Amino acid sequence: MRVRDVMNTKLVTIDEETSIHDARKIMEDKKIRRLLIVKNDKLVGLVTERMLLEAAPSKATTLSIHELHYLLAKMVVKDIMVKKPMSISSNMPIEEALHLGQENGYGAFPVVDDGKLVGITTESDIVRIMTKILGVKDKGVRIDIEVTKDYGNLQGIMKVLDDMQIPLLSLMVFNCPEDGAGECRIFIRLVRGDSAEIAKKLTAAGFKVTDAGY
Repeated sequence: MRVRDVMNTKLVTIDEETSIHDARKIMEDKKIRRLLIVKNDKLVGLVTERMLLEAAPSKATTLSIHELHYLLAKMVVKDIMVKKPMSISSNMPIEEALHLGQENGYGAFPVVDDGKLVGITTESDIVRIMTKILGVKDKGVRIDIEVTKDYGNLQGIMKVLDDMQIPLLSLMVFNCPEDGAGECRIFIRLVRGDSAEIAKKLTAAGFKVTDAGY
């Protein structure tokens, strides 16, 4: 699955001369936490709700309310925005985008194709679709199996499930050592079945079941 499958294409953009006051109002009205800043149809910056809040004068200030409004009206997003924010392609795999965000501490990425802003995707968007892919919200049976990286493990596991006529909901492989040594884990979620009986059949087939439940 690619970023284009999860990105939001209904963009809310502003120009760099937009006042901080107006930017905050747009965020409140649209119920969003980020605004993309464009100039001549090109992405030039990004501003977040937190940045706007931090730019506002402290409540401890001695300025009058009229002076505060005047000051905020004079401040524009160009003064505080992240210039040339990191963007990603709509063709990037979603797991790569998620990893990139975690590595850099970013919660969202503008999506740019051939220099054109086409969307925005957030970490929440990606986690939500990954949750759906893994079938986490669907009721079913979960089986955790510890295996080596030898060939045929997956085939053997699927044979047991096929023999028991139990449909697979999702499958994930985790923590396989890159050097090929040691063990890794396979997590499977099944549409139905008796978890104890499934674990018994897998164990009899030579697999190490570390957890089985619902």
